[in-house]
Amino acid sequence: MMLSKPLRACALVALMGAAGCDSDSQTPQPGRTTPPGELITSHKTRVQSPQVSASDSAALVAGNTDFGLAVYRQVTQPGENVVFSPLSITQAFGMLYAGARGNTATQMEQALKFSLPSERLHPALNWLSLSLQAQDHRDFGDKGKGPTFRTTNALFAQKGYPFQPAFLDVLAEHHGTGMYSLDITADPDGARRAINSWVSHETADRIPNLIPEGEVRQDTRLVLANAMYFKGSWRHPFRTDSTQPADFHDLAGAARRVPTMSTVWSYPFAEGAGYRALALPYVGDTFRMLLIVPNAGQFAAVEGQLSAAFLDSVRGRLQETRLHITLPRFEVRQAFSIVEPLRNLGMTDVFTANADLSGISTEEKLAVTGAQHQAFLAVDEKGSEAAAATGIELGPVSMPPTFAVDRPFFFVIEEVSTRSVLFLGRIVKP
Repeated sequence: MMLSKPLRACALVALMGAAGCDSDSQTPQPGRTTPPGELITSHKTRVQSPQVSASDSAALVAGNTDFGLAVYRQVTQPGENVVFSPLSITQAFGMLYAGARGNTATQMEQALKFSLPSERLHPALNWLSLSLQAQDHRDFGDKGKGPTFRTTNALFAQKGYPFQPAFLDVLAEHHGTGMYSLDITADPDGARRAINSWVSHETADRIPNLIPEGEVRQDTRLVLANAMYFKGSWRHPFRTDSTQPADFHDLAGAARRVPTMSTVWSYPFAEGAGYRALALPYVGDTFRMLLIVPNAGQFAAVEGQLSAAFLDSVRGRLQETRLHITLPRFEVRQAFSIVEPLRNLGMTDVFTANADLSGISTEEKLAVTGAQHQAFLAVDEKGSEAAAATGIELGPVSMPPTFAVDRPFFFVIEEVSTRSVLFLGRIVKP
């Protein structure tokens, strides 16, 4: 089984002069493409082997997880599915943070859960990005190819606008990018379309219109974007001929029939207070999907416990167990402005004339005028070349215990060695 329609996410931040600030057809494959515009960059090059201590890397990953769960609580709507990438948001705002000063920087640190000082945070962000991308499409021999994982940063700036050299240095050394100049003032909607086209290409056309019409204006000075793409085949595929309609019980307890996959295999399994959990590894075991299924009547209680520490406790309980797994097919897409969630988390100044982004430019006061995020996830049985090579299942004579995902659940897509959360969300109605 694979994610036949890959996970994609993108986060974007737009800045302009503070004086003007108001508050499925066949999936194409993504590829590296040069963003539009002339490149403006530092003479420095990316640090390929950042020196980051184990404690700093752990602090970054835990902070990103707790930030993601704080955003999760802000964007969750009653009775609705959720999917987004905390890492994509962190990477976009991590670039912005490089230019924040004073109280603006302090508020960003608190809201984004940045516990490291700036001189250690940016190398840690670089380490994490490089570590994850080192896992991209690794060859595991007869097991097949590991998941595809790509994350790309890009900044789009008003042509001729002056930016601080130190800001360009941080972008080059730790975020692997520079700025691409566009004449936003002359044609703001043309710039918007050009940026959206780049995002669309980087996400295999699943996020074609990240920036809403009217969000890029004549006084927009800079747009920061991160695009993320993930596609992986399960280590133990599900068989399409095993999929049958089965009951899924919603939060109110009502049942409806949904296409449900099934298989028998050994998986990392755990039980805790009020929940059961299962890890579904992708080929190569470098990435996995962690499913947390609350017991009947315990969904809100388990949801209230979600944190980096809680996820660590779940991971610590996992033990290989032979199980009969049933899992519904599901597809979920979400798009939202991140402005209000971040304001609610205490990051207020950056969206007003009180913003201090003087580390980006001293030409005029800048403020964030918009921040968008989109994500898409679909899970079904369609195989890949790697999954087809391992598509034989042998069941035991007697059926093992059943792990039935037949009620609302939480999911996390994570990289195993760093425990970095790439995507998270919940499914309450597949």
